[in-house]
Amino acid sequence: MSDRHAPLSCSQERLWFVERLHPGIRAYQFQARIDLTGALDLAALTRALTDIVRRHEICRTTFADSPTGPRQLVHPPHPVELAVDDLRGAADPEAAARVAIDAAIATDLPVDRLPLVRWRLLRLADDRYVLLHLEHHLIHDGWAFNVFIEELSALYAAHATGGPPRLPEPSLQFADFAARQRAWLDGPEAEAQLAYWKRQLRGVPPYLDLPTDRPRTPKRRFLGAAPRFAVPAHLADRVRALARQQRVSLFTVMLAAFEVLLHDWSGRDDFCVASGMAARSRTETHRMLGMVVNTVALRADLRGDPTFTELLGRVRDAAFGALAHQEIPFDRVVTALRPPRVPGRQPFSEVLFSFHDAPLRPVRMPGVTATVTPGLTNGSAKADLNIIAIPHAEQSAARRGPGEHQAVEFIWEYDRDLFDDTTIARAAERYERLLYAVTARPQARVSAVMAQEAVQ
Repeated sequence: MSDRHAPLSCSQERLWFVERLHPGIRAYQFQARIDLTGALDLAALTRALTDIVRRHEICRTTFADSPTGPRQLVHPPHPVELAVDDLRGAADPEAAARVAIDAAIATDLPVDRLPLVRWRLLRLADDRYVLLHLEHHLIHDGWAFNVFIEELSALYAAHATGGPPRLPEPSLQFADFAARQRAWLDGPEAEAQLAYWKRQLRGVPPYLDLPTDRPRTPKRRFLGAAPRFAVPAHLADRVRALARQQRVSLFTVMLAAFEVLLHDWSGRDDFCVASGMAARSRTETHRMLGMVVNTVALRADLRGDPTFTELLGRVRDAAFGALAHQEIPFDRVVTALRPPRVPGRQPFSEVLFSFHDAPLRPVRMPGVTATVTPGLTNGSAKADLNIIAIPHAEQSAARRGPGEHQAVEFIWEYDRDLFDDTTIARAAERYERLLYAVTARPQARVSAVMAQEAVQ
């Protein structure tokens, strides 16, 4: 197989230009930790990773400028060389692993040379390992990572037991998807989606001014932190119950409560909260690896001091509209709206709230128990505030048993040039109290909900 060139997808193109404007930025590198306990077959693991690189062209793709604009270059398949660090002799193997992980994720992933997805295996004990997964967002999104985990599980099982892998070959490669997407942009469906967003966001302020701990500067450094907070299981179940009662999704209730927090924090009653949507409405994209996720701007309308149930209806309508129009590239929406450009600021997307709830089947590896921790921080931030909810129960709903309930994990990624860690911790605590308040009195007006939260 020879190398072949292809255009970038729209999401890739956006990241490409961000990286050109901010050389050295690490905000668009992804890290995950996969803990493996048991009798690991190293040869089977290496062969499984090699199979994934062969199956999916995006895993062996690099990026470069060309006379016609940025292009992706697909390279021939190659064997994965899995680096193994034996930490069994360290005084504290877990501490040594954390040091090794921190060093690895501080390393740049140049986009013009392979590999843009890397693995490193740390051995902590005879039966304990950590597989570190590093990849650039130009070839990654959250949905694709879950597909990767499922394929790794299936391929490892096949190689470890000597059985045939029960995985069909991918029906669509990412380079072909990108070319189809470019053709779609010139058609009537794309035009209709753009018209929707122009109507939906007409008149909304493009920037959300949250009180910051330090003055904003025209030049962003993208320095960040990403503490994790959990909404406990009993509270998460109250939120689920309210969602069922109001016939809305868990995302809708949790986003509405977050909008109440932002309303009180900013003093605004009309603003945007951005969100990442999978943009995989076509079946052939469901098992495809690559960067497809698209940003959408959800209008938060708290005008008139609505009740929380009224706000749920507004949020539901905004979310449904976004789902139906999620494929038009966010940059095209911004360009069409023509907001005033302010150095160091990102119109309609300075605060994000997303659900990482793409389906994830059980990770079954013969003789090995696997625990996946996605989204390790590398000290960067994409936006002022980027909230990622991981509802594990919904993500794995297919294997959830009767009476099994789980907390909802939140990653609160924030810009350290703007906020202190104590400010973010207080915001997370306030958000949890608001969830208690809205589930206790969903018919109360937003002003009353905020007053109730303040005295808790």
